[in-house]
Amino acid sequence: MSYKRRAPIAPFTLTTILAALFLAAVSFLAPAPSALADEAPPRVEGARTVDADGVLALIESTPTLVLFDNRREADFREGHIEGAIRLIDDDMTGPEVLAKLGAAPATPVLFYCNGPKCARAYNAARLAVGWGYTAVHYYYAGMGEWKAKGLPLAKP
Repeated sequence: MSYKRRAPIAPFTLTTILAALFLAAVSFLAPAPSALADEAPPRVEGARTVDADGVLALIESTPTLVLFDNRREADFREGHIEGAIRLIDDDMTGPEVLAKLGAAPATPVLFYCNGPKCARAYNAARLAVGWGYTAVHYYYAGMGEWKAKGLPLAKP
């Protein structure tokens, strides 16, 4: 009976293992775009994307709608959609944050920011969907379209 002797396999070093784990973690966390993305995705799975006319229709037809302005404080002070609550996406640490602001999982919610070059509304809508919110609306075009249409702005 003969057998072939195999060449010894080089042992993995701790550095190699840690590097592989780090790369796996980074690739797992990478899908969410930053707040200042080149272009935010136009759709959020599980949410309905709306334009300015859709926002107006929602405001008219949905008295329980909670509007979230996901922009910086300075942008909000320059003008926002009437009745919007400023909530930056970074402050959305769990569903209890939305609940404290009057939005239960079945409550219709709408998220907006400055538009396609800002991913804050995308991030916020994605979080809400992930937390089980069932009536999520995403205003992709955001304040850029709102202002271009000359729609009214509220100021604090």
